[in-house]
Amino acid sequence: MKRFLAVFALALFLMLPVLSSAEIREGSFEINPYAGYYKLHDTNRGGLGLGLGYNVTKNWGVQLATDYVKSRANLYRGDVLYHFMPEKAFNPFIMAGVGSAHKKPNNGTTYNRIMEEVGVGFKYFFNDYVGLRVDARGIMEKHSGFATTAGLVFALGGKVSKPQQVQKAAEPVTVVQKAEPKPEPRPEPKPGPRPAPRQEPMDYAQKPKYAAPVKVVLEDIHFDFDKATLTKEAKKILDDNARKIKENSGIGVQIEGHACAHGTEEHNAALSERRANAVKEYLVKSGIAADRLSTLSYGEKRLAMPEVPTPKNKNSKEAKANRRVHFEVIVK
Repeated sequence: MKRFLAVFALALFLMLPVLSSAEIREGSFEINPYAGYYKLHDTNRGGLGLGLGYNVTKNWGVQLATDYVKSRANLYRGDVLYHFMPEKAFNPFIMAGVGSAHKKPNNGTTYNRIMEEVGVGFKYFFNDYVGLRVDARGIMEKHSGFATTAGLVFALGGKVSKPQQVQKAAEPVTVVQKAEPKPEPRPEPKPGPRPAPRQEPMDYAQKPKYAAPVKVVLEDIHFDFDKATLTKEAKKILDDNARKIKENSGIGVQIEGHACAHGTEEHNAALSERRANAVKEYLVKSGIAADRLSTLSYGEKRLAMPEVPTPKNKNSKEAKANRRVHFEVIVK
């Protein structure tokens, strides 16, 4: 067991530099080797275990597992899990299940009994495929007990969210506001009888004028590494952008999400989609009609600055410039 714990600690240390967002994938399989502490009646010992799971949906999953408590007990169980935040890296869950307990008391006859258990825990994914799992569960059979375990979880397969595709808009356009033409002056009759008043000639210096073109420019916003949460600075910029959109009722806006080059192309596509949706949600809450806004996810396909990702340059000026949402103005 000491060797297992040492290997687990080393693996966790090596994975810390590549922490990123991940999610529970519908249809994925999970392999969960773990170690822990067990209190079962007169037994207080460490043990090892292995779980095999399947995520039926993002929220609901099932698992078969076995626990070996050295020379004292073998537990065989089937559990149902409910994940509370399946689209987050940190994902708490609850679990319940039944199984069989094969126990050998210190002073007594070995017995087998039906076992029930309930518990809580969390999964924290370092990337799309590897994470940490910790849980604590109560065990009820002939005697009550509990177990606390921790281990790695390896996720295989499953459905990955695809970015929403929106038709690309035309190049930015200039919105021109036209002023109403001034009415021509009415003719004034001259003194003296005459058949009809004569219209004064038009002064061409007073011909109708039009307002100068007004170009609507919406400022980009930027995000922290691997995040889709709006910062305070981003919210200030969005408030100013919302004001400009409200002042120009004849325009729509395409919201384009982008990511830096760190991580897989598939992961960055989903991340930039979440960024675009977060901006749209904020603008709608600011009073912009939802049908004036559309979203598009580019992932890492349109970098603002050339970037070669390494484990140490995730906060370089190039990476920060690429983690953004850009706005395209569209004439309705």
